[in-house]
Amino acid sequence: MDRIIEKSREINKNYEEEMIVFYSENRLYFDNFDIITDPETIEEIILIKQKYCEAIERRGYYKELALILNEIFSLLAKIKSKSQQAHHYYERALFYKGIVLGRYSKYSASNRIFKDLKIIDPGNESYQKWYESNKKKNLNKIFGLSENVIMILMAFDVFFGKEIFGPANIIILIIVFVLFIGIFLSTHFLRKKINKNN
Repeated sequence: MDRIIEKSREINKNYEEEMIVFYSENRLYFDNFDIITDPETIEEIILIKQKYCEAIERRGYYKELALILNEIFSLLAKIKSKSQQAHHYYERALFYKGIVLGRYSKYSASNRIFKDLKIIDPGNESYQKWYESNKKKNLNKIFGLSENVIMILMAFDVFFGKEIFGPANIIILIIVFVLFIGIFLSTHFLRKKINKNN
């Protein structure tokens, strides 16, 4: 165990490839973190796992990233009151949890985390950028779905409206068209508002 921790101090944790190779070679040790109780060793393992998270996030391995983050939160619970660095590690783990949720298009859940992170560190521009980006993507998701539904309704009305609605068809077509324009303009103005608040 001590040998692996010693070896971890020799590698360049900021070099993606080196970090992934080191973690993979010693995965059995890092997967059996439950047996470790020494706070200093737990801190070292958290740091290694977080650097590994950074490396695999850049590679797009989000499923694995989510699993490693769960392990980090378990380790943090062990040292919560015993480490001066626990709050720093917790903030970093939260950041990557927010990223994972965002990558899986869970923008609202991601933004709840980034809202908390903005309270922890109001000056952090990365948290702010993620928060604003999630807001835009969430709007695109909601309005994109609405626009698609309205377009399907319009197409349905154009092809089958006369047979189903008869003379009232033109009124229904106008209502659907006005709804489409309303959604389009709402999306446009909300995006401008978000950009203005940046």
